[in-house]
Amino acid sequence: MVDCLNCQPEPQAQVRATSVRAQGQAQTNFDSTIEEKANFLANVELFKHLSTQTLRKLASTVHLVSLPAGHVIRENEPTDGLYVIKSGMAQVTKPAGGGDLEVDLATLLQGESFGEIGLIDGLPRSENVTAVEPDLLLFTPACLLERGSGEP
Repeated sequence: MVDCLNCQPEPQAQVRATSVRAQGQAQTNFDSTIEEKANFLANVELFKHLSTQTLRKLASTVHLVSLPAGHVIRENEPTDGLYVIKSGMAQVTKPAGGGDLEVDLATLLQGESFGEIGLIDGLPRSENVTAVEPDLLLFTPACLLERGSGEP
């Protein structure tokens, strides 16, 4: 069994995402059921081909995390899991020119995700992701995805 601070069962009143917890600004929300999460995930491009049973199993690992506008998940932080935007908007940027400049790479909207590349390659985050407006994200910790189990 993997021992991970992000793998505590719900409901525990702390933010589970390492990147989010580091800045101490996020809040965890527990008012969505596994069924509601599974229904949302069924419409996400990344998961839409999964069976209902698999979606429910995945939904049981998901925590809702709220980020305030301006919150940044930074490049080079360890990849802590997969984030899917439930509501809000996020901007993906990459520092450029060794200074204060940033290149806009993408704008992420409802149903889009980030963190998946780090889960595949095991490397730290390759870009910054900034909440443009308050975001509600579905977050699944990496340790649960690595185990391939819906049970914490």
